[in-house]
Amino acid sequence: MIKKIFSSIALFVFLFSCYFFFSDCSKPKPKSNPEIERLKPKKKADDRDQDSDISSREYFDEDADGKPIERKPEPSPGINLRSFASGSPGCKKGNCKNGEGVYVYDTKDVYSGRFSGEMREGWGTLAYSDGDRYEGNWSEDKKSGAGRYVFRDGSVFSGSFTAEGNGNGKYTKAGRTARCRLENRKLFCK
Repeated sequence: MIKKIFSSIALFVFLFSCYFFFSDCSKPKPKSNPEIERLKPKKKADDRDQDSDISSREYFDEDADGKPIERKPEPSPGINLRSFASGSPGCKKGNCKNGEGVYVYDTKDVYSGRFSGEMREGWGTLAYSDGDRYEGNWSEDKKSGAGRYVFRDGSVFSGSFTAEGNGNGKYTKAGRTARCRLENRKLFCK
């Protein structure tokens, strides 16, 4: 009986040592430090790091004369302009006289952008009550210059607008583009 116990213990020790011996082989060996460093992504050199004149500039987007181009603010994804339309008309946020603000009109249209002398001036977005919106430049409370009109179906008219709010440019819908004009929020294509 003692022989059986010793042979069982010997068998157990043998199997136990075999398990550790072979299981150690199946584990991947840790890579050495030079191997790890070689596989890490390299930091690309930035122009601002190499040229001190560039790193001291406040603006990187410039026109041909070296003057900074006005950055067009992107509407923050958390703000839905239509959410302001549920209340009464008037200024809802910011400075709607001389500065940045959000204004709701009697028609429930909502404007978010710059004001000067209580008129829309500079870059702004006008969300119409029917779901369309205009994003672009304003001058003396009228659409003026570069802008884009986004229809409620997702199609986009991009172009140059006049003080009457009409524009010439290109219309894009479902990947197709056409030369068109926009008059009184109606599209006319050739």
